[in-house]
Amino acid sequence: MAQATAAAGRYTDRRRRMQDLRDRYPFAREVLDFYGAILVVQEEAYDAAASSMPAAQDLVSYVSEMVMPSVVNESIAAGPQKLREAVADLLDRADPREIIAAWIGGEQPGMADGYLARASVGPVLEALGPDVAASCIGVRDERHCPACGGPPQLSYFAVAGEDLAAGGRFLVCARCHATWGYARMTCPGCGEASSSKLPIFNEEGNASGERGSVVRGLEGRLGDRKARSMSVFPHIRIEACESCRQYLLNIDLQADPAAVPMVDEVAALPLDLYARDRGFTKIIPNLMGF
Repeated sequence: MAQATAAAGRYTDRRRRMQDLRDRYPFAREVLDFYGAILVVQEEAYDAAASSMPAAQDLVSYVSEMVMPSVVNESIAAGPQKLREAVADLLDRADPREIIAAWIGGEQPGMADGYLARASVGPVLEALGPDVAASCIGVRDERHCPACGGPPQLSYFAVAGEDLAAGGRFLVCARCHATWGYARMTCPGCGEASSSKLPIFNEEGNASGERGSVVRGLEGRLGDRKARSMSVFPHIRIEACESCRQYLLNIDLQADPAAVPMVDEVAALPLDLYARDRGFTKIIPNLMGF
């Protein structure tokens, strides 16, 4: 019952934030609509897994048989054309169990198989918790998830009251969605800790953390003249590394307590494009491929 209650709150928050950002950012409406459709499937998968509690040794078969078909159906019904075609092509030549096993086994996926595996596995690992997540293959160090060994999807600054032992900065796992504390001015991609090699890009008027280089030109990307006089993402910044040439986005919950990091990161695709234009590669793309 406690797990079901936690899920209801978690997914309610994600859906509510998705709707808020959909209204706030018309440029992200299409991707957020699709993300919202996948959230419905994921919540159902979470509830079912929390009820049936499959064992770790059954994880591959459970996800491939009980979750992936719904993800596939929703993706073909509501996804962008490129993804629909990629998913259809992949399923013509690949066994769903192999797709799930590869992601659980720590392999680096392509676009379509990575999307299907992440959308299907994520809510199940969330529901089953660290005991089952521990069966996943992955590096166990400070730069990877202590629960499943997965890579970090994003970074966030905690609100007052959370455990601030790591300076208030946390990473969110791309595979099981667990969080762990991480030093503020240290690259999650390679461990670089020299501030001179860790550029921060944020918009003028950004309220988040340390100051950095100013992101300019978002108004051109968004076609919105009003953006010239206000920050589009006042609570989000790009945290990059000159040593490994990787980056991730950081969401500051102190600047916007209503933010839901996993959802806000999806909406901030202009910042992803800005980072890519400067030669940085995201540690791992998010579920929507950005």
